[in-house]
Amino acid sequence: MRFLSAVVAFSVTITLVGAVAAHAQSPQTAQAGTVGERFILPSTVMGMERELNVLLPAGYADQPDRTWPVVYLLDGGQAQDFPIYADIAAELMAAGEMADVIFVGVASMDRQNELTWRSTDRRIIRQWPNHGQSDRFRRFLEQEVKPWVETHYRTSGDDAVLGESAAALFIVETFLNTPDLFDRYLAVSPSMWWDRGSLGADSVALLAEHPAADRQLLLTIGDEGGEMQAGLDALLAALATAPSEGLIWSYEPRHDLTHSTIFLQMGPTFLQQAYPPQAQPR
Repeated sequence: MRFLSAVVAFSVTITLVGAVAAHAQSPQTAQAGTVGERFILPSTVMGMERELNVLLPAGYADQPDRTWPVVYLLDGGQAQDFPIYADIAAELMAAGEMADVIFVGVASMDRQNELTWRSTDRRIIRQWPNHGQSDRFRRFLEQEVKPWVETHYRTSGDDAVLGESAAALFIVETFLNTPDLFDRYLAVSPSMWWDRGSLGADSVALLAEHPAADRQLLLTIGDEGGEMQAGLDALLAALATAPSEGLIWSYEPRHDLTHSTIFLQMGPTFLQQAYPPQAQPR
């Protein structure tokens, strides 16, 4: 894609050893270098203020009767992945290479705490004693972030979530445990090694509990190998054997890419697959 030449030097700022590793009622004054609009949400669930960032599609203000899908980007702070991904999404939309969406960045603060569940692995417990509150972060998204977005913007009810590494692990966990939270799950190199691969091992049973509904799951992985690939392979086997009714899923491995380069290659591809340009707003 033509925009990649402009961002090839960008180093994805999501690191986790072994590949794991926001709102007032009106926008704050834009700071130099801020992309889109930045908001601060005083979160009861998280017990602190949290950063959200919003990029609206061109023409939003001129189409008061139209609604738009929403893409939620995890690790979506102004100092994280939101600026570059908002620019990419804006360019794709302007070029007619994906349908228009409202693009929302949800900043992370303590990734091990917010994006993982509590592990039984003593190595993880020693290294990250504060890990394991993904349920709370999920409630934050469900009870505070999404309702705020839906109150303040004209949304269609079609929601996607996008992330890489630990954020992608959170996305897969959310898909398996609370499949109705989003309509489209876009997971780039999920850290499926976490907790000795327990999520992949549990995926058959979790998929069996899914209610029938139209959903989309897009998966990819780089040259991770080892426990990363094994954990994802367990999920893929479960999806191939007994996918939930109404689910459309795909797996596109990119073993030619590394953990630090795959997001900029496959994230935009997933956005185009989830919201192709011929898609019509609801």
